[in-house]
Amino acid sequence: MEQIFNKEAFKNSATEIRANDLDAVKRCLILVPHPDDESLACAGLICLLQEKGTEFTIILTTDGSRSHPNSNIYPSEKLAALRKNELEQALNFLNLSNNILTCYNSVDSAMPAKGESGFNELVSKLAEDITSFQPDLVLVPYELDPHRDHRATWQLLMAALEKGNTHRPKIWEYPIWLYENAVQDDIPNLKEHELKFIDVAKYTEIKQNCIAAHASQTTNLIDDDPTGFMLSDEMISNFTNGKEYFMERRKINPSSTLTEDYFDTLYSGNDDPWNFEKSEYEQKKYQNSIAAIPNKTYNNALEIGCSIGVFTTMLSQFCNNLLAMDISSTALAMAKKRLVDNIKVEFRLGAIPNDFPDKMFDLIVMSEVGYYLVKEDLLSTRTKIYNQLNDNGILLLVHWTHFVVDYPISGDDVHECFKELPLKHLSNFRNEDYRIDVFQKQS
Repeated sequence: MEQIFNKEAFKNSATEIRANDLDAVKRCLILVPHPDDESLACAGLICLLQEKGTEFTIILTTDGSRSHPNSNIYPSEKLAALRKNELEQALNFLNLSNNILTCYNSVDSAMPAKGESGFNELVSKLAEDITSFQPDLVLVPYELDPHRDHRATWQLLMAALEKGNTHRPKIWEYPIWLYENAVQDDIPNLKEHELKFIDVAKYTEIKQNCIAAHASQTTNLIDDDPTGFMLSDEMISNFTNGKEYFMERRKINPSSTLTEDYFDTLYSGNDDPWNFEKSEYEQKKYQNSIAAIPNKTYNNALEIGCSIGVFTTMLSQFCNNLLAMDISSTALAMAKKRLVDNIKVEFRLGAIPNDFPDKMFDLIVMSEVGYYLVKEDLLSTRTKIYNQLNDNGILLLVHWTHFVVDYPISGDDVHECFKELPLKHLSNFRNEDYRIDVFQKQS
């Protein structure tokens, strides 16, 4: 195959990650489609993180049974057992217990991809494992790495994160077959600093031992199948130059607060992109939200992120004056039309924290908005909310708790951030999809 991917230019564009940049990684989840991917892609990083006391979970998504499909000595079941044993030997070189390894046992080269039979079952399983482990860093094959199992593993991670409950982890994609088998559409269009490398030269011997542990893939151990697979020296050399490469793409690691353009794009394709008007789920959430706040009339209230005004209509019944703001002019126009005869409600176009109203409020509502902000903007918003809340004023927070790839932080991150304020925590509610917290500012 003609090589159209310039590996050297790719690697030369990488930005170095220093060891102390990884101090916050307490738990690392590694998804590997096949035994040997862990040794090739990240054995050095594992060594570095292990020195920092990081906990690991490794999930092997396939059984590795099809590298030598015509071998009589190693039929698929025996080959799968051999390759699992090789992986365990590699873990031994890394001083990791076999207990950190979980095997999903999809058929090698036939792992279910999104939309295929068996995919949803894998998603449920991984969602449970992620929720239980709560990783700070996830390593996964690059989205378009040229092997169907690698791509399916990436799809599995994205779907499982959205199904599970976890704080937002950092997601690093590692290339394997991109180096050798890429076609034009596979090549990542990376922005500056999205490709990173870690100097792992000090772990070279350990890494080489880990790779060599996979003898079925690196030697002629299985010699009765001329069609069988073996890693070439050239392929292995992509991973043994003293550096390991990872993509931290902003596509799946958003690093900025979402802008008006993001929301206007959503509303341009659908007047009600979250189905606020007709969803029974949304109606029940609104009812629970109203029920959570003290039952009284609020003289001045603020709703941050009113969208098309469905919840605004309900909230206005408990307010003498309600200021409803939203970042999207498209959404705000629909909200104004919905409440055209409601004299209690004033609308304002603006984004937090920069456009936060310079008024005092008895009630502030932030529902399904906080996770659109990067942490710095959330902290600034938190300060403004606290300062603009009257003594004995009420703060209502409501947020979806599942991972959303577009959102810089999670709903849980938002609520836990506000729990650090000197506010009285009046009530909390949580189900499998969202949480409600109510706070009061003390006089």
